[in-house]
Amino acid sequence: MEPTSENSELRIQEFCTKERWWRVPHLVKLNLILLVPFVSSYVGGFDGSMLNGVQTVQQWKEGKYSRGLPCYRRHFNHPSGGMLGLMVNMQTIGGIIALPVAPFVADRFGRRIPIFIGSMVIIAAAILQGTAKNMAMFVVGRFFIGLGGMFVATASPPLLGELAYPTHRPIITAVYNTTWYVGSIVAAWSTYGTFDMPNSWSWKIPSLLQGLVSIFQVIFIFFVPESPRWLIANGRTGDATRILSKYHCDTDEPTTLVQLQVAEITGAMEFEKSLNSVSYLQFFETKGNRHRLLVTAALGLIVQWCGNQLISGYLALVLIDTGITDAETQNLINGALQIYNFVIATGSAILIERLGRRFLFLTSTIGMLISFTIWTILAARNQIEESHKGLGIGVVAMVFVFYTFYNFAMNPLPIAYLVEVLPYTLRAKGLSIFNLAQICSGMFNRFVNPVALEALRWKYYTVFCCALVLWLSIIYFAFPETRGLTLEEVSRLFDGDQALASASEIKAEGLPEIEHKDHVIADSKDA
Repeated sequence: MEPTSENSELRIQEFCTKERWWRVPHLVKLNLILLVPFVSSYVGGFDGSMLNGVQTVQQWKEGKYSRGLPCYRRHFNHPSGGMLGLMVNMQTIGGIIALPVAPFVADRFGRRIPIFIGSMVIIAAAILQGTAKNMAMFVVGRFFIGLGGMFVATASPPLLGELAYPTHRPIITAVYNTTWYVGSIVAAWSTYGTFDMPNSWSWKIPSLLQGLVSIFQVIFIFFVPESPRWLIANGRTGDATRILSKYHCDTDEPTTLVQLQVAEITGAMEFEKSLNSVSYLQFFETKGNRHRLLVTAALGLIVQWCGNQLISGYLALVLIDTGITDAETQNLINGALQIYNFVIATGSAILIERLGRRFLFLTSTIGMLISFTIWTILAARNQIEESHKGLGIGVVAMVFVFYTFYNFAMNPLPIAYLVEVLPYTLRAKGLSIFNLAQICSGMFNRFVNPVALEALRWKYYTVFCCALVLWLSIIYFAFPETRGLTLEEVSRLFDGDQALASASEIKAEGLPEIEHKDHVIADSKDA
């Protein structure tokens, strides 16, 4: 009998080990190696938190200069207005410049090369930023941090999803994005710890720490095997088979589990090649790909335009409106919030297989809508009654409740979900579209939010309440459940049963003979 999508998935699950991964030496080795791409989100999380922190550091704003020297010799000379806006958005501009190039490099040269290139750029940029003598040097450093970060962010999630053990992939790709909060925590508390240092190291230390994870990635990225899907797509099935055999089964010869994976990947590749397109236009050529484009772009907008940007970028303004004006108290609340966010996001990521994607997305959005509505009501009464202390405390409490629901899905799930939804040929390009949607909505928030908050105050919150209703509708009608399916089998939800026809034929006929002599030299590097 020709295997169907359902029983092929059952077979793969049957051949996966039931032991806890920490009791299986080769899986321990694999998961330790995957830490290299796993920590990539640290850079993005560190950047925003560090930038908010250094702006409160007097030594950063003024710098140390000798008596008699003109004002322009100061480090940054109290940036404000357009210059401050340029500094804040320069990292985003760098990411936009890299967007067209990063997926091409990831598809042409493999997943490891762009991670290495991006990490090298980030290290150089962090040094430039941390040793800056003026605003120009600092801004250029931020530009290259954004540029390098986009290369890393485009290649890391596909490498994780394509190399992870089948039953570990959903949790690993979900927990991946929680390292954003690790970077944010390190930045928040490092700037708090160096705040009172009487010299330029008060801002140099946090600035230089931005390159810490990139140094780790540069050193160890070539100890990570290349993506088996990339190898198969480039005619190196033998190398892919050996990598899967070694890291998934600890054998020299392919086991049934490896054969099933190679057959499924090969079948999916054959179907994707039949579409005769490898450009971004492929997103518009079929109903399934248009559906994928909607999910990808919508997620990029949702994660940045659901109210969270009011807190992550302008928490101080929100707290001031509640009557909390002490800078140290604001920093402590921010630091505590980042730790809280990390705990909630990590806990939710672990539950991804147990609860399912749709349940997490819908619960998260409904919870944010309810908490943000209550937050809006409390903020309105607080501002109308001129900073009533009890109402102000209520607003702070609702900030934490809102982020509880936000981190239930919007931090851990997007990357994990997109790695599943996007097929191999569209995976890097789709993640670039997701990042572009985030960048565009993020830039809008950075420019509009402070102006709107000052002009409308609590009334501006109603905009996000309406947006959350729209996002809830899109998620309910357009986001399918992908729990329990392999990367290739998710294609059936978008393209129909024909997406797996090639894989089914290969499985029914048996795996083609694998040539073990090709790329012997490459095997020593990739495996």
